[in-house]
Amino acid sequence: MTGRGLNPFARRGIRCGLLLSGLVLACGCATRRPATEPFSSAATARGYTALFRGESQGPNGRQRFRMAVALMPPDRIRFEFLGPVGGPRLIVAADDGNATALLPAERVYERADGSPGSFERLLGLPLDAGGMIALLTGQPMCRAEAAEQVLHTRTAATFGRTPAWYEVVCPPGEIRYQARSQERGGVLQGATVREGTSGAMILEVEYGDHEEGQGPRWPHQIRLRLARRQTTVSLSVIDGPRASDPEASMFTPPVPSDFTPRADLLSIPVPGLLGSTGEREK
Repeated sequence: MTGRGLNPFARRGIRCGLLLSGLVLACGCATRRPATEPFSSAATARGYTALFRGESQGPNGRQRFRMAVALMPPDRIRFEFLGPVGGPRLIVAADDGNATALLPAERVYERADGSPGSFERLLGLPLDAGGMIALLTGQPMCRAEAAEQVLHTRTAATFGRTPAWYEVVCPPGEIRYQARSQERGGVLQGATVREGTSGAMILEVEYGDHEEGQGPRWPHQIRLRLARRQTTVSLSVIDGPRASDPEASMFTPPVPSDFTPRADLLSIPVPGLLGSTGEREK
């Protein structure tokens, strides 16, 4: 039967149906290609200080430790790994592309470059100072203006599609960074870091319990899975984070005159984030 045999009301219904189908198809095509836009965050450039409780679980067993952190973007950071009593057992600080590590109990120190390889040896985490600051503050591991967020959609129960989540990516480089957020420019829920050339997994991170109110939305819960070390590290804030501008001297700690320089400093079994300064559980 052709449209000529239909009454005017039927022909009008067919035209409306075709128009509606065309709109649905157009909407579906428009949402197949994710929308890309620059990433912007409410985080400020100020630094912070915080005290974390940490737990490491891996081939060396389960170990617990406390970790004091001071940081100032883009590349100043200081870690102090604390024992059950007394002062820090390990101090690692970075400033201007250089790192200083001290073992107070052994009265030895090392000065190293600020490369990811140096920090992997000293801390167990293969990132430079800027990457570690981004990791702790829940920010992309590239400049905010360089990061992009890609909108992913899902089919809605009714007409059209609806936003589902945002994928935050950094330009290709030495690492491949990909994160996930529920809102545009919102807090990151998790991220993966891969080697830039091979694509091999370096680490996965999950964030939780973010700061509330105005200002930076720093995470209070951070869970790391270090692929090459087959280790999981959980960090929980027990004091802070407090927005502050730490003194520059914190990131270039003086070396006491009776400390001895030692290449390949750490004689303890595993680096700081993997629990070397904590209490091992059988």
